Amino acid sequence: MEFKDSLSRILNNRGMSQADLCRISGVATSAMSRYLSGDSDPSLSKAIAMADALQISLDELAGREAPKRAVERELLAHFRNLSDEGQEVAVNTVNGLTAVYKKRYQPDVVAREEVA
Repeated sequence: MEFKDSLSRILNNRGMSQADLCRISGVATSAMSRYLSGDSDPSLSKAIAMADALQISLDELAGREAPKRAVERELLAHFRNLSDEGQEVAVNTVNGLTAVYKKRYQPDVVAREEVA
């Protein structure tokens, strides 16, 4: 996937405009227009600014997202739409679930903890 296609898809999926990303990232409107038209690709520093503004990795911005199972993509999409406080709650919830299911499905861990 070309950078322009990836950037366009990300903006579309988030309901963001080019102007929104320019304002948040500090990238000039003229430069952003060139990126979206495919006339040029951003420098590393501009790509980092855009990825940071979008709260995604450079790989994802470049369209190099590693294949994930559907449930992982869905969870990640929901997670990104949460506020900072919501994300913290989600992480704490997942940590709690991980602890419960780790004990349930790894009996040797439970046995070692009981001995200690």
